[in-house]
Amino acid sequence: MSAAAPQPAADGPGHHLVGKGADHRTTGPEPADMPTIDVGLWLLGIALHLIQGTEGAERADGDEPGAGALGAAVRRLLAQCDAADQPTAVESGARRYQHRAVTPTAPASSADARRSQTPAATHRAERAPRVAIWCFGGFRMAIGDRIVDWMKIRPRARAAMRLLAMRAGRPVHREALIEALWPDAPPSSATANLQVAISSLRGLVEPDRERRKAQLVVRSGDAYLLNLPADAYLDTLAFQTALTRSRRARAVGDTDTAVGDLRDALASYNGELLPEDGPAEWLQHDREMYRRQAANAAAELAAAELTAGNPREAVAAAEKCLVIDAFHDTGWQLLVGAYRRLGAPAAAERARRRYAAMLASLGIETDGPGLANGC
Repeated sequence: MSAAAPQPAADGPGHHLVGKGADHRTTGPEPADMPTIDVGLWLLGIALHLIQGTEGAERADGDEPGAGALGAAVRRLLAQCDAADQPTAVESGARRYQHRAVTPTAPASSADARRSQTPAATHRAERAPRVAIWCFGGFRMAIGDRIVDWMKIRPRARAAMRLLAMRAGRPVHREALIEALWPDAPPSSATANLQVAISSLRGLVEPDRERRKAQLVVRSGDAYLLNLPADAYLDTLAFQTALTRSRRARAVGDTDTAVGDLRDALASYNGELLPEDGPAEWLQHDREMYRRQAANAAAELAAAELTAGNPREAVAAAEKCLVIDAFHDTGWQLLVGAYRRLGAPAAAERARRRYAAMLASLGIETDGPGLANGC
């Protein structure tokens, strides 16, 4: 995605016409030692030189100038050539030829004009760089090859971008933004703060925008939204899309596709949603929803791997489930069962004791037969 190198101007230095009709062009410095020669004028110059020498000799002898009339005629002819803007081929004193820059001629037709202005290479329209956003495990954004440096803007502006990213494609009313980010500020100050934050966001993510209309962070009435291109990547969207595909595949009995989509969903989930925002109230619901969905997807994948006779893969999926949610009962039970199917009784017992310790931390009885035999 690069623009073509700029071409020299048709009438600028270093660009002159070569050949008939300006169909051939060359670039580069013009040679200073290549004169434009007119043979007739050259001969006239020699004749003038000889006549002037003859006149000087006659004057030295005291005779009347017999060649004066002829010399005057030659001089008048040369003056007429100069008046017509033709090179004289005679330079006073030095008697050397003078090179004149060639003035470009206009193309013979409009088609020629278009041909003279169009580079030889065919240009494709520049594509906007691809946008990628990650919200799981920490907020990151890339535009093409550029990783956005959020430290260049204020913390509240960064938080505004994270909120918009979490709702990407959906308008967020300015009052919701103000309530989330400046809940205690007077209305006028909060509105001004929001406008400054949006302006700084636009300057950071679209630094070359200048006065063009914003493309990413846009206003819609009294709301703002993150308007991602159709080919953008957003990990929260990729996660939800993979889960939806898995459910549809499972509903029609396509187990292999369902399992593959579960793996895709878990590959997108790299940690809790926007951890840098801590306990911010505006994201708690979404954070818990994604965490629960990811843990259930990992448990479902572990069960599918066990059914398919893949206990090692089942162990990995069950462990991922428990990393996401340490209190996921099904995840613990699947982990113990997967170790047993793998032929690792010691690992199974360690997993069972970890499960018992977790239950005890919640005040749940762990000595019953259910925990001892059911795992």
